[in-house]
Amino acid sequence: MRPTRDLPKTFLFAQRSENLSVVERTRLSYERARAIGKAYALTVEDVLFLSPKFWDLHTDPIASIDGAAATLLTLQYNLCAGTLATYLPHQPDLAPLLQRVLDFEVSGQYCLTEIGHGLDVIHMETTATLLSDGSFDLHTPLERAAKYMPPTSPISPSFPCVSVVFARTIVHGEDHGIKPFVLQLHDGESTTQGVTIKVLPPRGGSRPLNHSLTYFNHVRLPATALLGSTKKPKNLRIAFFNNIYRVAVGTIALSALGIPSLQVASYIAARYSLRRHVVDAGGVSKPIISFRTQKQPILTAVAQSFVLEAMHKQSVAWFMDPALDPRVRHAVATVHKVMMIQTAQAANFILGDRCGAQGLFESNQLPSMHSDMRGIAIAEGDMLGISIRLASELLLGRYAIEPSRYPDSLLAQHERGLFSELRAILAAAPSHRSSTYDRDVLPRSLPLIQAIGHRIAYDAARAAQVDPPLLDLFEAASVLLDEAWYVENLGVSRAELREREARAIEAAFPHLEEYLSRMDVAPYVVAPIVSEDRWQRFIDTLQENKRLISNGAGRVSKCHLTPTSAPRKEHRTQQSN
Repeated sequence: MRPTRDLPKTFLFAQRSENLSVVERTRLSYERARAIGKAYALTVEDVLFLSPKFWDLHTDPIASIDGAAATLLTLQYNLCAGTLATYLPHQPDLAPLLQRVLDFEVSGQYCLTEIGHGLDVIHMETTATLLSDGSFDLHTPLERAAKYMPPTSPISPSFPCVSVVFARTIVHGEDHGIKPFVLQLHDGESTTQGVTIKVLPPRGGSRPLNHSLTYFNHVRLPATALLGSTKKPKNLRIAFFNNIYRVAVGTIALSALGIPSLQVASYIAARYSLRRHVVDAGGVSKPIISFRTQKQPILTAVAQSFVLEAMHKQSVAWFMDPALDPRVRHAVATVHKVMMIQTAQAANFILGDRCGAQGLFESNQLPSMHSDMRGIAIAEGDMLGISIRLASELLLGRYAIEPSRYPDSLLAQHERGLFSELRAILAAAPSHRSSTYDRDVLPRSLPLIQAIGHRIAYDAARAAQVDPPLLDLFEAASVLLDEAWYVENLGVSRAELREREARAIEAAFPHLEEYLSRMDVAPYVVAPIVSEDRWQRFIDTLQENKRLISNGAGRVSKCHLTPTSAPRKEHRTQQSN
């Protein structure tokens, strides 16, 4: 049983936040993140060795209630605590601070990217200069060197903030590479001397968080603030990527939130479609789930959630295998992210549409989950950027991902076919830096990585013996994303491909209730549209705007808000809302 199972019943999570101010909502997300963190009670070993509990945190459906809290949690435990834990064996003085981060006594942040350097952050301009007494001068030399996005601003006295900050380390005038430092940014109210934080406006659509710009004006750091050694590494590039290893962990961990996003979204859409009725031409009332236009996206998302669970387990196993080439482990993380994000985003979008006007409201969870996942698509490596990098390295033959264990499957054939096409283009191009490559290969990099992901997901689910109707539906839906390729290369018609999907839907539909139960996300669904009783209770909390006409002259009294007190109707039709 998930350690957060009872949290949605508490006032901290049950209260509606839609009408709170941005600051109030942000504080609420911090409090929720702390409560979730305490429920998991992660240890040094959990974050350092990536225990099952660590991965469970990143697939917990409670993220669907508050995506901002989920963001804070992965910053806290993966990036901040994970980085500190890495250096703990050689710097035992970090132990008290690390424990405070694990206990969520402080907010733990991670300042890496800059305004002017995102995917090319290896060229960052923030500096940490070694001084004669062994201390460091941390400085933001230019506006474009401001640390971008981490929620570092003071939000409450109960949440002082510490952060791992990356800077180009200058020792005796020589660049010794980008290294991590740890320092306190503020005490919950006032920033540390020399630290300036500017709060960015809220992101559109997602739960608000205090994303910020963070500047350092010659901040003096003790020698102990440096994580690691001042020694210049033999290879600055390799050392840099080793230092930001937790970003690669986050590529898998954070994108794994796509699984509960699929689960919760499909559960909400299914329950709403079972409840919502329309009257047909014959005067018969029937649930909208009876229409194929509802069945298809709902059942497809359900199938994808089960298949991607299997893929996630396989990806984690590969990522944690020390025998694998580190480049392959990073490749697995990239493919995992592309699959999780693209699948969840497509499902959230169409399932929101299938709930009609109800799908537009934050109270029904769907639009917020969609916006939250947009942020995840960029965090820990922009999805397109990392796909281009991986596709190029695979096409150049620098390393390879494990081939399919089911090479005759449709998705394995598709993967091989795309590789063949792109390798032929590469062979004819002057180089992988040519305009031909830019024109003909780069735009197809993301579809290639997606094809690899579909094949890996199918293989993992088939090996895990996921229910055949779900596996068949996942395969059919994946094929239809590039049906022209199958028609051109495998000699099947579009009608045949559609028929495969139709058969899979018909096989899966009788088991819908079973699948919804097995996903075990009902405690985390707060959307009022899933049941008639919950909808009515939601309506009773709304405010009524009354405009009173005082006399015939047309003067209007001041608009005021009062709770609705209209008696419930004894006979409500299911199609009334």
